[in-house]
Amino acid sequence: MKIRVIIWTITAILVVVGTLFLLLGGKRTQRKIITFKDLQYQTQRTEQNINELFARLAQARAVPLPPGSSQLITEAEAQLNQARDLIEKNKQTTDIKTMGKNLRLAHRLLTKTRRLLRTATRPKPLIGGPGGSGG
Repeated sequence: MKIRVIIWTITAILVVVGTLFLLLGGKRTQRKIITFKDLQYQTQRTEQNINELFARLAQARAVPLPPGSSQLITEAEAQLNQARDLIEKNKQTTDIKTMGKNLRLAHRLLTKTRRLLRTATRPKPLIGGPGGSGG
């Protein structure tokens, strides 16, 4: 009888210790250290994205746009120019924190620019909807 109690006590202690280890240990994996080379690569990729967006902007300007879209296109162009300036600063700096900050800002500007371009070039829905009679 005593042996059974001792075995169950040891098992319970091991289960509690194991559970605490799993809960408190958690996910303590090391974050990947971002190097200068990684940031240079991301800067090049972002510059390619900016050039692609400038091409899309030129295509959008070539097509007749609905009223009000020209203001959105102008805003998009201003944001793309800001992003391009940030990328040019990134090419000249060697500070990793500044490069990371500039890249984050540039990516936010690119996201806003894509949204503006999509809004400006998307055809407006019909009043009645597709196939509807309007009333």
